Amino acid sequence: MATPGQYDKIYTVTSVAHLIPIKLDITKLNYTHGSTLFSTLCATFNVHSFLENSSTSEPPTEEWKKADAVVLGWIFLAISESLLERLLNTQPKTSKEAWEFLKKLFQDNKRSKTVELTAELRSLIIGDQTAEAYFRKIDSITSMLRNLGSKLEEDELVTYAINGLNDRFPHATHIILHPNPFPDLNIVRSMNNSTG
Repeated sequence: MATPGQYDKIYTVTSVAHLIPIKLDITKLNYTHGSTLFSTLCATFNVHSFLENSSTSEPPTEEWKKADAVVLGWIFLAISESLLERLLNTQPKTSKEAWEFLKKLFQDNKRSKTVELTAELRSLIIGDQTAEAYFRKIDSITSMLRNLGSKLEEDELVTYAINGLNDRFPHATHIILHPNPFPDLNIVRSMNNSTG
């Protein structure tokens, strides 16, 4: 049961965007990062329980309802416009309902999205891109895969990166393949940025 004034701190938050630098976005598959930041915000203001599966036999107090509405508002402000539209269509009554909807949405089709992104990473070719643009794309796909829970090994990433390099970087590719231990992606990136 909430004690009087327990949630007063949450009413001092004037900008969720200032406290959470990224918006939860289904196209970026950034659930892990976005939900971690949002959960941390809620923990800081002692309202994380609003997102959890905690149930109580006591009816919610007016103070609890008001605080829950604030957390629900934070959720609305912490997600992309397309997610907001989908969430509003479900008409969530509590922050927990909204949070559960978002979690389920990101976890649906997780396996097929992982397969799709892994295939994209394997077939990525530098083409006419700069080396920096090529490695940013690898970073982007890798980040999405990790957000989906995929355990990518560093050697796999380096192998994918090398396979996508073309004749513009023949010396770098040869150098990358022979060191022991095998270089990490940051070393491969710096070698190719200096040659291309």
